[in-house]
Amino acid sequence: MLVRSHPHALAAAALVGAALGALLSAAVALPASAAVSVLAAPASREPLRAAPRLAAQDLLTLQRALAVLDFRSGRVPNSVTRWYIDPASDSVVVSATNDAAARAFAAGQGKVRIEHVNARPVPLAGLRGGDTITTSSGERCSVGFNAVKGHTRYVITAGHCTRLGGTWSGPDGSAIGPVATSSFPGHDFGLVEVASLSWEQTHDVNTDDGYLPVTGVAPAEVGDEVCLSGSTTGYHCGRVEAIGVTVNYGDGEVVRGLTRTSVCAEAGDSGGSFMSGTQAQGTLSGGSGGCLISGESYFQPIQEVLSSSGLTLITGGELRENQPREDQRGDDR
Repeated sequence: MLVRSHPHALAAAALVGAALGALLSAAVALPASAAVSVLAAPASREPLRAAPRLAAQDLLTLQRALAVLDFRSGRVPNSVTRWYIDPASDSVVVSATNDAAARAFAAGQGKVRIEHVNARPVPLAGLRGGDTITTSSGERCSVGFNAVKGHTRYVITAGHCTRLGGTWSGPDGSAIGPVATSSFPGHDFGLVEVASLSWEQTHDVNTDDGYLPVTGVAPAEVGDEVCLSGSTTGYHCGRVEAIGVTVNYGDGEVVRGLTRTSVCAEAGDSGGSFMSGTQAQGTLSGGSGGCLISGESYFQPIQEVLSSSGLTLITGGELRENQPREDQRGDDR
């Protein structure tokens, strides 16, 4: 089975984060090598209203502009952080830390709105410590969901994690298995084969109070609450802010079709589970801002992973409130 980290470790990490908080600027994204493990509540936000539906011709115009920007992604500057269709403003939003660079990137396209942001997203794979899954060289990420294809078992996580290759291990250092598939950039998902029979796959997601069962994959909409379970920051919630977002992580690493949320995340959370109630939503791709300054994050929708890989998600069970966790391998209940 997959052993979860104990929440007491996160509380200790939060004290360290508080001591370092004064050293961090609110305008700077936390790099993976310097991120602080902090369990912080998301900023309070009003529920978002559902986006209005656009006329077919207006939507087609925006889709054409988006396609042009996607075509230009091979030469997008690092200061341009994302682009996506915003039905509420009938525009294609291009976000950037440098507005002039954004205008140059979107040159010639109508109905483009430039949005200035203070930080650019980075993949959130951490290094050495507080692991959920690790490589032999020490890089760490988080388990997303369990799935099967025929008689082969897989862990779904982030593609920018699995592109490191090699054999991944669980939190106690025991091998899980080798990387089977890695898709990054373009998409951001990867599969680790559960080759060792000593690991039991469950349909549960770790929370601070126990286990949350995965019962389906019904997608959340803009404004809906979603929650992240990550090995660094634990279990915390926010809301869906945009769907179908293209994110530029820099150096040619552009990922399409992500969902943007108000949930903060830190290094090592990558690949972690996003849930809406008991419905699986996707796995953490990246984010900006970190939890000390109420950052935001992006997840790879689970439906695309399942359909493109021919996987069946392991689901089942009913909500078990305050179900106690066991930090012993061999018994997840």
